[in-house]
Amino acid sequence: MTEAPPATGEHEAAKVVDGAWHVVADWRGHVYWLADGSRHEISELGVEPPADALDEAPPEPIADVFRKATARVNAGYSQALASILDQYPDAETLSFDKQEREAREWQAWHEPAGNNGQGSEPATPYLDAMLAERPIGKAELVGRIITKADAFVAAHGNATGRRQRLEDDIKAARQAEDRAALEAIDW
Repeated sequence: MTEAPPATGEHEAAKVVDGAWHVVADWRGHVYWLADGSRHEISELGVEPPADALDEAPPEPIADVFRKATARVNAGYSQALASILDQYPDAETLSFDKQEREAREWQAWHEPAGNNGQGSEPATPYLDAMLAERPIGKAELVGRIITKADAFVAAHGNATGRRQRLEDDIKAARQAEDRAALEAIDW
């Protein structure tokens, strides 16, 4: 071109079209969002943001914020319980209730406050099978099982109570449509 390009203003650029200078929209690099939350970036001359474009991402729907808060709490709960159970294979955890039931029945029979070992010893087939492979006495095994069961009940109950409290907090924040409170709730 032999002539100088025309003057341009903000978001304008000079461009040769069909051998002549034209002033066209220049929004290259401009990022905008649509109401559906989709993000767009203009990369070509002559393209303008649509009339309904937003300069920042619209707020996430409150229902999504609610679901994310619930997911964070449930993940924290699962992780807390996993840290208790991670030393046991899943197949063994399935026997916890049977181990505890047999241990408590045997302990009640064996303890001085119970029958002091008098009368018929309760059947403990699961514990007996464990002892066939483990060189400790039944009283020691029963003591270990009950100690672990009591610790698990306390930890599990604490974690469950915390999860339920946070669940109540989430429901209250959802009902109040308090986005900030929902986003702040975490395990």
